[in-house]
Amino acid sequence: MTPIAWMAATVAVVAALVDWWSVAADRRRIEYVAKPLVLVALIVVAVTLVPAQDVVRWWFVVGLVGGLIGDVWLMFDRFIPGAAAFLLGHIAYIVGLLTVPLEAGWLAVGVVLFVITLATVGRRIVAGAWQRSTVLGLVVVGYLFALGAVLILGVGTAVTPAVLGVLVFALSDALLAWGRFVGTTPGGRTLVHVTYHGAQALLVGALLVL
Repeated sequence: MTPIAWMAATVAVVAALVDWWSVAADRRRIEYVAKPLVLVALIVVAVTLVPAQDVVRWWFVVGLVGGLIGDVWLMFDRFIPGAAAFLLGHIAYIVGLLTVPLEAGWLAVGVVLFVITLATVGRRIVAGAWQRSTVLGLVVVGYLFALGAVLILGVGTAVTPAVLGVLVFALSDALLAWGRFVGTTPGGRTLVHVTYHGAQALLVGALLVL
């Protein structure tokens, strides 16, 4: 970690704490600044740290930018453009993860976890989205499988921060989608933000090892 990366990481932590408070207190104006600031700071961390592999770093930066754009769209309740931005971000994570060594046993674990997710919360979320509209249902299905690929490949790296990052990412997205298409989100919007920021931070940290 370079000095600039450490400074940006500090900004990310402070901005995340402010964002979580603003969500819990329903201070939308503060949230609209703090939430994207977290991703901006994490992008600076990813750009300025010394990664294990430079090619992985740049694909992950694209993934973070996709997350930043998605955050902005979701803040204005534009779900489909937001989901599209996150989908592009997940595709970038997939490409980045495909450039690192993967372990067959861990990939199998990832597949099992994804199948369990599909059979439980996934089918409920897809059904809820499909009831709204066919287009929305298709978007959610496509996003779900992209997230599944990130989950499988991330677990397949057998690298602790990457494994934890994709698991927490899956949890965050499941909570968000459940709240939109099924019912009340367990833990509310605050938990969605906490898990989302934690996942992105873990993936950035994984760049030091991948």
